[in-house]
Amino acid sequence: MSSQNPVYSPLSLGETNISQQKHPSKKSTALALVGTLVIFSTVSLAIFGGFSNDDSDDNFGIAHVPYHKTLTTQNESIQLGNRFKNRYFEFKYEIVRGNYSHTNEDELAVKPFIVRNIERHSDGEPYDVYLHKIKPDEEGMIYWKFNLKATDKVVKTLVIRMIGINQTLNEGGKAEACLETFENCLEAPANQDLTIDMPRADTLFLGVKLYKNIKVFRYAEECMGCEELESGFSVKAYWVSTQDHLLNISSTFHDDSGRVFALSPKTGENYAKFTYNFINNLYSHTEPDGSPVRLFDFNGLERVEDYTENTVFLRRKNPKEKGNIRWALNLRIDGKYVEKVVIGIIGIEEIANRGGTARACWNVLYNCIDIPIDGTFTLQNNVVDLSLDIELDEDIQIFRTKLDDEGSLENVSVEVYWRGQRENN
Repeated sequence: MSSQNPVYSPLSLGETNISQQKHPSKKSTALALVGTLVIFSTVSLAIFGGFSNDDSDDNFGIAHVPYHKTLTTQNESIQLGNRFKNRYFEFKYEIVRGNYSHTNEDELAVKPFIVRNIERHSDGEPYDVYLHKIKPDEEGMIYWKFNLKATDKVVKTLVIRMIGINQTLNEGGKAEACLETFENCLEAPANQDLTIDMPRADTLFLGVKLYKNIKVFRYAEECMGCEELESGFSVKAYWVSTQDHLLNISSTFHDDSGRVFALSPKTGENYAKFTYNFINNLYSHTEPDGSPVRLFDFNGLERVEDYTENTVFLRRKNPKEKGNIRWALNLRIDGKYVEKVVIGIIGIEEIANRGGTARACWNVLYNCIDIPIDGTFTLQNNVVDLSLDIELDEDIQIFRTKLDDEGSLENVSVEVYWRGQRENN
């Protein structure tokens, strides 16, 4: 979020500290690229899930005809990473397709908290979508409600950015973030960060009021640093624990990655089971030379032993940056073919609702399937190369286990069944 020659304007509101960071103007990415990004986002949704939308049509704003959509509301608050032990969480609303980055806890689509005389509209130009008033002569408003409460942690910093609200300037309207009540509000700058340190509130209301007949949340033609969000808004929450934790952290417990492990059955058998136990960092097999099995890929993650909570888990090393762990297996055996492969991974519940992805790919990288967060699944193709990849898209924890758990928990298991080579017809 740093930029050349940033200017900070501290404001005070009781015990709350607010700063605004300004960015110089810069021509944004071409509109054609925006179209590509939006299409890619839709494809990602179909594959991975996790997004929600505001009751919109998939082609809304892309068809070359004027269009409008009524927005519905919800009473419940939007969660900002307070369900899990996140240190960082980002929520986004993208206007073109009406996509929210997350769903509600019940997995239903997110909706605003208040909508009065506001609709989502398109003039018919590609991706020219915005919010405006239904009745031009009456005031309009729309607000979203966020829950800042959590157990054993508090929000240290909120960073809010609203894109395409330039027309709220000059008394056209108001974009604001309100803590706890609508009487404790801070004006949000256009296309810039509004940073709130130690908000000391349980609820955040974020929204806009339209006094004049203006358009908001349009694609910002000139915005420095808007590559990640080109319309709509984002709310980033940085959490800190309210307890002092005694931690043992290691990001090198898996050295020398990049190897493919050749899995084969014992002599005279057609079955082998490959397992990994995270708490003890133990594999069921070793390399032919007796050395430990190595991961194929291990980036941006760290193993944490929390002696205060008596737990061990894997998380992102940097709360804001993605990380992944991957195993690669070679199942080729002369004179045999793979009849089926049974795969199971335990302890990845937090990847649900776009927290991350767990995928199994075989033979070619694009031949992949999502791994269920509970239970097992079976591949019955002639699998010769297999990779298991877990990527943390958010600051979540996986393989969380009690340190004193003496059980032989198999966090990763791969059962392979071979048969004699097929005869050619």
